Amino acid sequence: MSGEPRKPESWPWFAVKVAAFVLIGFAIIGLGRPHTTGGKKSVHRPEAVSNAKQLGLALITFQEDYGSYPCEATAAEVKKFNPDTSARLGNQTANDFFRQMIATGMMDQEKPFYARTLSSHKPDNVTTGTRMLEKGEVGFAYVVSHAACKEKDIPIILTPLVQGKPLFDYEGAKKHFDGNKAVILWTDCSVTIETVNKHGRVILKGKDFFDPSQPYWHGIPPKVAWPE
Repeated sequence: MSGEPRKPESWPWFAVKVAAFVLIGFAIIGLGRPHTTGGKKSVHRPEAVSNAKQLGLALITFQEDYGSYPCEATAAEVKKFNPDTSARLGNQTANDFFRQMIATGMMDQEKPFYARTLSSHKPDNVTTGTRMLEKGEVGFAYVVSHAACKEKDIPIILTPLVQGKPLFDYEGAKKHFDGNKAVILWTDCSVTIETVNKHGRVILKGKDFFDPSQPYWHGIPPKVAWPE
């Protein structure tokens, strides 16, 4: 009859409906939040890009002052004009060549030389003596062979690379650079992000990145100094 009061729903059914509404609410909230697990991995790539750009600016200044990017010849010049430096200016590793920029005072900290790789760690920012750019504090490889080039489109700083090989580190790129990407600094101070395949190769215009016939190498086979 229309005059009879509406009977309340039984408790079990009422509880089920309330629980359903609560679950739907949590689901909506969850969809609105960013996925933080992937976000933590992607932090390293922007950091590498930012640090590479800082190095690019310092390298341009270095070339203007010494007529070349850091190389064996400029090491002698750096020692000549900075006789009080305690930097170890060798000619084998990326650390060796990068120390020239600290020895000249163009860089006063180690952080810009850092990029997260499978073998690197955060630098301690001690820039004196043997503590300057110690093993593991540099994450970038350095192209030495093009130090004297005046071209504006040459790759000069790369990460991550397989130690001692002209190959990009696929596992390192996949783990730290959010989707198997390589970070490459060019001599015009631009930074590009390139895909690394499972064989450790970056393919540009159908050729391997390190192929001497690539136009940006200008016929000069690239000689790479790897970080310690």
